[in-house]
Amino acid sequence: AAVLGALDDKIAVNERIAATTRELGQAIFHQAVRSDDAEERELASVAEFLSRGVTPRYTDDNSQLMVLNQKCIRYGRVILEQARRTMADKVPPLKLLKTHDVLVNSTGVGTLGRVARWTADFPCTVDSHVTIVRFDVTKVDPVCAGFAMLAAQSEIERLGEGSTGQTELSRTKLGALRILLPSPRRVAELRASLDSLEARGEAALAEATTLAELRDTLLPKLMSGELRVRDAEKAVEEAL
Repeated sequence: AAVLGALDDKIAVNERIAATTRELGQAIFHQAVRSDDAEERELASVAEFLSRGVTPRYTDDNSQLMVLNQKCIRYGRVILEQARRTMADKVPPLKLLKTHDVLVNSTGVGTLGRVARWTADFPCTVDSHVTIVRFDVTKVDPVCAGFAMLAAQSEIERLGEGSTGQTELSRTKLGALRILLPSPRRVAELRASLDSLEARGEAALAEATTLAELRDTLLPKLMSGELRVRDAEKAVEEAL
């Protein structure tokens, strides 16, 4: 317990780092858009692609395409543990995620409106309960626009239509959302700050995932006696 507890402690520290860097980024963004020269834009006017995802054809084949669902979108980030696999051959290229896409949960009370930024660069898509927002880089900085979407989450949550349990967020409603963006003169400096903070947070989360995998590998071996405590201690020390 003591050996593996060191991994748990470091995982917790990394998760706090990721949460703190995101909070700092949102605070910096909020400060930037409080100025008189901030711009309010309709989402559809700065997006080059705004569409629901695909209807998955699920498979257990891990070589196939990862597909995200609404459970994957939490705390402004994408949590891959709940992702599944879908057959890739029928997925339109436009619905393959690109770095800096924003994902919006679009069905169901309690989940509708949750927003996350996609920051990875491997092939992936989303199912039809999630909307992809892809920004036109000739009109807006995609990182700043992504933070604008995070800031608007509470407003997005109120855009759902329909009865309880059948609530939906339409593309038209989402496209009409007005987001507050920093003025062009502030974008370069703001983008540099946001990129730095996000990189630190993503690195902390990646390390936390690696440490969790190590913990889950060591635990059954320690319990069964296959691995001695001193050997596990060495593996943990090397990881930390």
